[in-house]
Amino acid sequence: MKLAAVVADGLVDVTAHAGRTLLQTLGVILGVASVVASLGLMAGGRQQTMKYYQESGGALKVIVFPKPLEAVHASARELASRGLTLGDVEQIRARIGGFELVEPEVNRNLLCRTPRLTKVRGVTGTGARYVELNELILERGRGISDEDVARASAVCVLGADRAREFFGTDDPIGKAIALGRGSYRVVGVLKYREFYWNEASTYNALGWMNRLILVPVTAMLAREAGSGSERVDEIVLRLAAPEAHGEAVPALKRLLLARHGGEDFQVYDRQERLQRMDREGRVYDITFLACGIIALLVGGIVVANIMLASFRERMREVGVRKALGAKGWQIGVQFLVESVIVSGIGGAVGLVLGVGFVHGVAYLVGQPAVLTPAMIGAAASCATTVGVIFGLAPAVKAARLDPVVALRYE
Repeated sequence: MKLAAVVADGLVDVTAHAGRTLLQTLGVILGVASVVASLGLMAGGRQQTMKYYQESGGALKVIVFPKPLEAVHASARELASRGLTLGDVEQIRARIGGFELVEPEVNRNLLCRTPRLTKVRGVTGTGARYVELNELILERGRGISDEDVARASAVCVLGADRAREFFGTDDPIGKAIALGRGSYRVVGVLKYREFYWNEASTYNALGWMNRLILVPVTAMLAREAGSGSERVDEIVLRLAAPEAHGEAVPALKRLLLARHGGEDFQVYDRQERLQRMDREGRVYDITFLACGIIALLVGGIVVANIMLASFRERMREVGVRKALGAKGWQIGVQFLVESVIVSGIGGAVGLVLGVGFVHGVAYLVGQPAVLTPAMIGAAASCATTVGVIFGLAPAVKAARLDPVVALRYE
């Protein structure tokens, strides 16, 4: 008997006992579906995070914030620290080569006035590369230049919402707006940006870009913080490459510790956050995968038990076939093929259910579903492996069966 005929006999037996086949496939179906669904939903969440990072400065962005010290435990040198300053920015640029962009931020709530409106709004003083650093897009005009920073020029760039709020439908380029103690000329308007974590969300995660009012950091410090002030609220940086992370971020911390005499700052590091997310994601992946494997094992046990019951029912048939010249390996392969076919059917149905579940949940929460060929391949491999492993015992028993014993079996 050829292998093709053995496979054909296995298919006939599987289709002839539809109810038994359904029971055999149930555990495999649930196991494969749970594996595909859990991996797909986890991957969708990670993809959204990466997409947000890409639209707001990239995954290589690092932000340094000031951190208040506990006065009771702080040393005299720590208490004397002026916090983050423009001097820190210059030292980072000069002494740490792992960052391609380093920009300060000074944030103030100022009274903003135009003939149309007077409101208190947040104003950000920063450097010439701030637009590039945060992946902002200029719709009209230009950004803040190095010359503007060097001369403390009274120019500003408006986010889309602020331009519409203070100037309505008029083009604000070239017009004046009073910000705190000074009058500034609008030189640029940013493009409206939006990002929603899911379709059901009403929170625009990039809305802060639309509310920006940017001025040269030197102009902000000179007009609002007093002459000679260099204190900044944040330092925003971008790594030159992912490989630079391991050296540049520790070097940054060492430099600031040496300059400040204590840790009066904290570092928000997107690369580290992504690494932590990957670690946490792997834990969830392993947990859900383990649940799926347990379901597959239960399904495999069911497959093995039913295959053994099928073997006992067909013992006389096996004996007759052996008496007529069928070899043991042919009988064993037939039983093994039946087990693999049953598991394969369960894997295919489970794959369809898993994909449907992922897309259904993704639709309900408004989050994209992510299914990769690797996930589908892993689920299919698990199903096939279950069929081979748990079909092996019945196949071996059938292959080794003595035809005389089989023919005498009642």
